[in-house]
Amino acid sequence: CSRQWRGFLQALAAEFTQVLSPADLQELMARVGVRFACAHPLEACNTLPELQRGMTDIWRSADWGWVTLEQRQEQLSITHHCAPLLSAMSDGNAEWSLGFLQGAYQQWFDAAGAGSLRVAPGESLDFWGSARFSLSR
Repeated sequence: CSRQWRGFLQALAAEFTQVLSPADLQELMARVGVRFACAHPLEACNTLPELQRGMTDIWRSADWGWVTLEQRQEQLSITHHCAPLLSAMSDGNAEWSLGFLQGAYQQWFDAAGAGSLRVAPGESLDFWGSARFSLSR
């Protein structure tokens, strides 16, 4: 996370946690993620590599890292690398801030025709802002 945003994001998180529960914060961040994805729609994609490339192009254009999509038996693994919001959050705040990515990915998959599939809440993986989600029924 750029130095210019780190202090602001930490102060914002501190204020948010004073007035909202973790569940409410996660829901708020998911709604923000949906708005972001609606403002940055994907181009038409026919394959998983095209979908990954489209998502990564949007994230990289905003200096928000990249995504890796990997088909597993009954789910799709979504690994987001180097999200500045996650790297800026202190312990305890990273979990609800994952809602932003969850909401963005859910919106993009819905728009791509994923139907009843849901993006499951992820886990923060490292200091650099990486997180994992899954798409399944």
